[in-house]
Amino acid sequence: MTSASTSNDTGSRGGRTVGQAGQADRISWYLYFDEWFVRQTLSGRLRKFCEWRIHPNVITGTALVLAVAIPVLHFRHLSWWVTIALVFRQFLDCLDGEVARCCGKTSRMGGLLDTIGDSLYAFAVVILFVSFLVPHPGRALIISSVSFGVFYAVHVSICRWSMLAEHTMKSYRTASLYKKGYAFLVNDSLIIALATAVLYRLFA
Repeated sequence: MTSASTSNDTGSRGGRTVGQAGQADRISWYLYFDEWFVRQTLSGRLRKFCEWRIHPNVITGTALVLAVAIPVLHFRHLSWWVTIALVFRQFLDCLDGEVARCCGKTSRMGGLLDTIGDSLYAFAVVILFVSFLVPHPGRALIISSVSFGVFYAVHVSICRWSMLAEHTMKSYRTASLYKKGYAFLVNDSLIIALATAVLYRLFA
């Protein structure tokens, strides 16, 4: 689930410029919730990250570490920390791109880190829910790895790796229902993270 505000975004979003994206967000916030939420909550404060010299890759790296920490916290039965990490990690994933664009520090390295972090986050979520069906940590990890590997192979074959790596699948302008669904995951990842956290609390 790649955030709509990835730090590798160089100014276009599926054919939309950043200015057009901002206008679209004000009109259809429910379609581009991630950007809308970050801009609303941190309006006028994004410049602080530039002043404090906080590089967006630091935010991306922190989000990546949180993605790895989620299953570790889960198997240590720290369920409330997992719940917080599920949402906070995704908020950071949305924040890094906004900071990158605001500070003029977009980069391919940031995009690569973002892609890796998103994949690890999705894998962590799979581990969480598989572990409820298969309590043994080792077996849960094996089943999760195989399941996620198969899904990811199919996903890449449909979307093509270059499109994933460059985060160009943010537009809903496609006839493919799968790609529209993926665009929803990309642009509304915070909503998905909140729903995941609620479901996790119900099972935990």
